Amino acid sequence: MANHFSALKRARQTVKRTAQNRANASQFRTELRKFRQALQAADGAKAKTQFSSTVSMIDKAVKKGLIHKNTAARYKSRLNARLVAANLLVGAQIRVRQFQAVAILVVTLALASAGQQSSDPTDVLLRTRERLLADLARMPRYTCVQTITRKYYQAPSHFRQPSCATLIAQHESRKHELSLRGWDRLRLEVALVNRSNVFAWVGSPRFTDDTLEQLAGRGPLGSGDFGTFLAEIFLRARVTFKQERVEGGKRMLEYPYDMPLGKSEYRVKTKNDWVLTPYSGTLVLDPEESDIVELTVRTGELPEDSSACQAISQVTYGRASIHERMVLVPRETRLRAIDRPGSESFSVTSFASCREYASTVRFLFDESPAEPTATPAAATRPLEPIPAGIRFKTRIVTPIDSDSAAAGDPIEAVLRSPLRDKKNSVLAPVGARLHGRLRRFEQASGPFDHFEIVVQLDSVEIGGIRVPLLATSDPPRPRRPDEDRSHRVMSQDYDPWNSAVFHYWREPHLRLKELDSEWITVSANEIEEAANAAKRRNSF
Repeated sequence: MANHFSALKRARQTVKRTAQNRANASQFRTELRKFRQALQAADGAKAKTQFSSTVSMIDKAVKKGLIHKNTAARYKSRLNARLVAANLLVGAQIRVRQFQAVAILVVTLALASAGQQSSDPTDVLLRTRERLLADLARMPRYTCVQTITRKYYQAPSHFRQPSCATLIAQHESRKHELSLRGWDRLRLEVALVNRSNVFAWVGSPRFTDDTLEQLAGRGPLGSGDFGTFLAEIFLRARVTFKQERVEGGKRMLEYPYDMPLGKSEYRVKTKNDWVLTPYSGTLVLDPEESDIVELTVRTGELPEDSSACQAISQVTYGRASIHERMVLVPRETRLRAIDRPGSESFSVTSFASCREYASTVRFLFDESPAEPTATPAAATRPLEPIPAGIRFKTRIVTPIDSDSAAAGDPIEAVLRSPLRDKKNSVLAPVGARLHGRLRRFEQASGPFDHFEIVVQLDSVEIGGIRVPLLATSDPPRPRRPDEDRSHRVMSQDYDPWNSAVFHYWREPHLRLKELDSEWITVSANEIEEAANAAKRRNSF
């Protein structure tokens, strides 16, 4: 017997809460009973109205703790299936009565009904699967330009390194982003070849499948947006129906799926190799269009040799008119990677300039000049690069804006000093055009905010012909006091990958109309030796 004030209070609260829980449970059962009675009465309008009320009551029951959220999802799925079946039954009864009344009218109604598509979740999944697999068979003939903006977040402070399971749980419960460490931007061309994504720099003459790590730089780069995941999921995964939801006033159906390790082709990079990993996620389908709207791909905990604990991708799809056809293309991809130290990265990829190409067509540079003076034999003979050890000055004339510039963008420059060989002969005069591209464009946040730009020059125009050029930045002369700015310092650092690095400090936005720099030509052997030395340093 309670004999303390707090115990008496708890006893009163228990009586009150028990009565409230019984009332809520009774109301919940009453709504279910009303819906079933409406179905038995074959009253379609009343059943639809009662269905909305019942679903609302189910959601309230979850919030009040009467039932589990999975139980609620099962209730809604089964009630929706019964509602769909009841509507079809009512339609059949109406057609029978109309047939008994007017034979001509029933023929018209039957033909109209035959033209309509079933909204049953299973039928929607099968229709969408058939349509998308047919579309994906044509996907290798399309390519898009993708722009990837990657944000990097600082790991929170820990007394000791948490496990991947702890990091994943902390991410799911976190309601805000971690501290921003920096961002970069990348622009590539992507296509689907033999159900695999291949990448290239924008404007490159061909795609290659062995430069993914080189193109990605120091950040994550996902693949599968062009349909690799969709084909694999529809052909191998176990897909079930979960629920119906409304987005933008349109009815959508959500289907969870699971891809076991034995059927997965999802590869992740480890220290020594690429390994397969299982994954799961959801498909969001439009029942009216029999089309995919959204795809979510979530890996489990990745192998210990991987630098990340988990990767989560979300792809939004749409239709674009390409060569007089409405073709399935990705609109946006969001990739979240949770790293083992606790840091995270978040990439947003947008797609543009999607077009068709034939397998026999070779991509050409838009800016490639004509070669009227070159004979066929000279055109096919490979050109020798400019000799090593030649110093020259350039001015990059392509504007660089931090709001739009990305690694992979082509750039142009002009010579501010002539290219002279060791005999002092002029190889290229002042004003000759040089071509290259941005190899890195990133911004670092923190106490030392700065932009980092890496520029690579690859050719110089001599006599209307592009001659290969291998060069790196030449150590600049000391800046005069009147050249310096108190809020900006530009430096050029040696980079082993045939390029120059520029830093701009404490600039909130970067808008360069011109960029002067000094270079020195190098040989292919020097670049290879510098690259090997950098790899040896990174291995320690």
